[in-house]
Amino acid sequence: MITFRQPTALDLPVLTSLERTLFPDYPWSQAQFKEEIAGIGTSRQFCLAISEGSVVGYAGIMVVAPGVPADLLTIAVLPDFRGQGIAQSMLVKLESWAKEVGATEVILEVDTKNEAAIRLYELVSYEKISTRANYYALGVDALVMRKELK
Repeated sequence: MITFRQPTALDLPVLTSLERTLFPDYPWSQAQFKEEIAGIGTSRQFCLAISEGSVVGYAGIMVVAPGVPADLLTIAVLPDFRGQGIAQSMLVKLESWAKEVGATEVILEVDTKNEAAIRLYELVSYEKISTRANYYALGVDALVMRKELK
């Protein structure tokens, strides 16, 4: 059974390790996670997916002020746990929080080669709006997608 909770500082080593595994070419550092988690309760919200006491997925979103778009910061699920609706559940939780604090839409960037993530976003009504060249690294472009929060 999957449960969800917010991360704490004690989760930083696990998140950093998972990030290096899931995004080896451009992982967030422990300092980046620490900074993002420090914003929980003000401009950020994070969600951890837990299975049998272990973190199997995580996601984060930022809303800097009411009336502006939210920015989906990150979302990831371990390969053995994909296809179970975990990412979609985390997205719903984060979008709900963003709407509660006044965001009008969510914007995200996703690697143009990450077909599984793009399919997920399209499934939950995100639309492709542009491409950012060399966003992740030289030759690694990002697709920019958006979803209106209703």
